[in-house]
Amino acid sequence: MINKNINILSLILVLITIYYIVWIQEDFDESLINTAEKAKEILNNFNYENSKQYIDKYFKKINFIDLSTININNDGKIFCSVASYRDMQCPLTVNNMISTAKHPEKLVICICQQNHNEDTNCFSSLDLKGATLLKIVLTDREARGPCWARYLIQQEWRGEQYFLQIDSHMRFVQDWDEKCIHQLIGLPEKACLTNYVSNFNLKTGIPDSNNQLRGPLEIVGRKTDNDGFFRVNSGFIEKADKPMLAYGWAACFSFSSSKILHDAPYDPYTPFLFFGEEMDIWARMYTRGWSVYAPSVPICFTSFDRSYRPTFWENPDQNKTEQLSRLRLYYRFGYLKDIPNELKIDNEYYNLGTEKSWLQFLTFSLDEKEL
Repeated sequence: MINKNINILSLILVLITIYYIVWIQEDFDESLINTAEKAKEILNNFNYENSKQYIDKYFKKINFIDLSTININNDGKIFCSVASYRDMQCPLTVNNMISTAKHPEKLVICICQQNHNEDTNCFSSLDLKGATLLKIVLTDREARGPCWARYLIQQEWRGEQYFLQIDSHMRFVQDWDEKCIHQLIGLPEKACLTNYVSNFNLKTGIPDSNNQLRGPLEIVGRKTDNDGFFRVNSGFIEKADKPMLAYGWAACFSFSSSKILHDAPYDPYTPFLFFGEEMDIWARMYTRGWSVYAPSVPICFTSFDRSYRPTFWENPDQNKTEQLSRLRLYYRFGYLKDIPNELKIDNEYYNLGTEKSWLQFLTFSLDEKEL
């Protein structure tokens, strides 16, 4: 009787496993087909002559620094990337980041300001308290979206031990720098803290008291949107005992060893890209052996409200040029076998890694519960 029960139980477990594999594979295949079809649709609608002015303007050869050639110092310094587009919150963000740091003298803060001449200056009224400030100044018409600004910032990195990337509208908890470094203890060498952090009130500058901690990022649903790129999000949680393994990477908050700049630097040939930015960085990280975690304690807060400021979408080149950047990513991910040669420029510096495959990346990212 016992053996019969064991056999029945084994059969049930086998059937459950088969169902799970089939369910995941069907969903997985649907996502692949959806993205591949979207990629082909964009390529089919691509008109070289109509796009040539944007190709000539944004896909010319750039003499950039190969960050993988820069040695990482054991200096405890944090290189802080702050990209700002016409954001009056920028100086408030930077001052808050400095004033709440336990060791402001170890911060190297690089701000890429992209302003209209009437906008609030990011560098006004800053109290550095020993922090190092690096400035990149562009007009709003010289802006090419977040990937370009963050690429320019990363080009200023000179081997600082840690790398922090944030948005220009954020607030920090006290001793955030020490807490970030402490959170990395016990995690793999290639581990990154990242999340869509909780909200703060733009008028008061105070975090929302009821939702200061969020769980790990996961794929939202199992289908891509109309551009073929996955969306991620995270739920609010009460507490966590340790950093939580996540399944997606967020551009608005990322803290890790600066090894991330060796393995997944920003691609300057993705102008005006928005959706696709995070998937590109995370894919290149994952295929080079990285894992991502949500912090177990609040580190910083952001505002997802864009109504108080203009955005780079106002640029008349945005829509047409973003389509070209998407083609570049579809080619990188293997959804397209070929694209115009101009869009392949220097792609070898930004290709996927070889430690894990694209198939493993998708399987890992998709193999999660919906939020």
